[in-house]
Amino acid sequence: MRKFMISLTTIATLTLAAVPLIGITQAAHAGERQVTVRVGDLNLADPADAAEFDARATDATKRFCRARAMKERLDLLSRRACSLEVRAEINDKLSVKQRKALASSGRVTPVAVASF
Repeated sequence: MRKFMISLTTIATLTLAAVPLIGITQAAHAGERQVTVRVGDLNLADPADAAEFDARATDATKRFCRARAMKERLDLLSRRACSLEVRAEINDKLSVKQRKALASSGRVTPVAVASF
């Protein structure tokens, strides 16, 4: 019985020691899954700046999905879904004022959403 309790205590100690490492690993991976698109220096109502925003968003989307595709070995359909999801999230992060300015410039990038 004593040998069993020592083994159980050892396993519990090792398990508790591993829990913070799992959290650190997850936090590190979470940092890799971020896309930043600067818009503070742009006037999205201006067609030239709207085009610059579109180029930045497209570039960030490509970089993010390329890295994800290599890491997760995504097929073509999943890569396309990644692009649509990232682009939709980029557009969602814009303020209402920024979305209106972008719409007024005529440079809105439509996001296709499938519904079933």
